[in-house]
Amino acid sequence: MKRKEVTPKEVTEMLVLREAGYTALAIAQRLGISHRTVQRHLSEHGAKKGALKREIIKKAKAELFESVTSNKAIREQAAKLIIDDIAHSQHLRTVMLEATEHLKATSLDDAALVMRAIAAASTALKNTSDMLRHTLGTDRLVDDAEDIPDLNVTELTNEQIEEIINKQKLLEYD
Repeated sequence: MKRKEVTPKEVTEMLVLREAGYTALAIAQRLGISHRTVQRHLSEHGAKKGALKREIIKKAKAELFESVTSNKAIREQAAKLIIDDIAHSQHLRTVMLEATEHLKATSLDDAALVMRAIAAASTALKNTSDMLRHTLGTDRLVDDAEDIPDLNVTELTNEQIEEIINKQKLLEYD
């Protein structure tokens, strides 16, 4: 029986998948290669007991990255996806800003709902910010943590909530 030749790209994929935690059987099924062939190549490249040598992993990742980034069509598609992610993030921020302008509480139940809405909006805002930083690669930059203000959250008593509502009503009548 004639053996199928494994390409260098498939060997690179085997090493990267193994480093990512895939089992030899899962790699074989994913790449359409026999389980024994995958085991042989992993063994030849220093993969023992689930751990690959760091220099081989680095080289395999670099080769795989080079094969992906050298294709102009893939680079163009990636750029379009980044632009699309940024546009969606900006749209979500605009919609959230417009929605928060209409949040008003007239009772304690409404105040609780408004606070939940603000908490959800702040979570969405953080997620979109994280996505933007990751997409643009700024998450790898060192930030000055001293420039970020502290956020202090305190639980209000019913009396404090009533006082805030009364102050808001007074401002509305002025």
